[in-house]
Amino acid sequence: MITQTGGVLDLFELDQRIAEQLSEVSLSSSIQVRCGNSNAFMVTASTMIPLMQMFEMGGVYICATRGAVEIIEAFETIGIDVSNIQFIDLVSSGILGGTDVQYSNITFIDSPIMLESVLLRTLYRLRIANTERNFVLIDSVNSLAIYNEEKMLAEYLHTFINTFRQREVLTVILNVPDQVPPSVLSNLDLYCTDLIDRGQVVIH
Repeated sequence: MITQTGGVLDLFELDQRIAEQLSEVSLSSSIQVRCGNSNAFMVTASTMIPLMQMFEMGGVYICATRGAVEIIEAFETIGIDVSNIQFIDLVSSGILGGTDVQYSNITFIDSPIMLESVLLRTLYRLRIANTERNFVLIDSVNSLAIYNEEKMLAEYLHTFINTFRQREVLTVILNVPDQVPPSVLSNLDLYCTDLIDRGQVVIH
């Protein structure tokens, strides 16, 4: 099991149930995290913050939905330092000036269809990480599904999950289920060891 190693976690406005679920998984686990469009960042933050603060993990965040700068700034807005997380940005290379950034923990890949490059770059970033325990987070499968053929994406996710499971790296895969092809979603149900389902919720 992942055990708490110290640190105070302020779960104000975050989903504490996610932290409780995370405390029951192992480093070789693969977690499918289902959310909606309206609560995606809250669910992502509720997943990442316990991993970073309670379990003192580093990791790689693969950005397929929004650019890395936007995500980093969103975490900074809620007072969370993500400088120890490596970001692989699949979005910003196609934007004029998108790769001219102030953050040294961002790596850019030219296109979301370069799935092999994403895997290799993630492995490299983990190899040079200075943290003993790490996670890899994909945000998100529904964004990758826009650019990649359904069968190819399903096979890639299987390879991706198994690659990190063998290395005892926790895999976290976000998706908005009603925007993911059925075969990809069913394969995620099959491949992933755990499910955190926070669906579409109303934010008051």
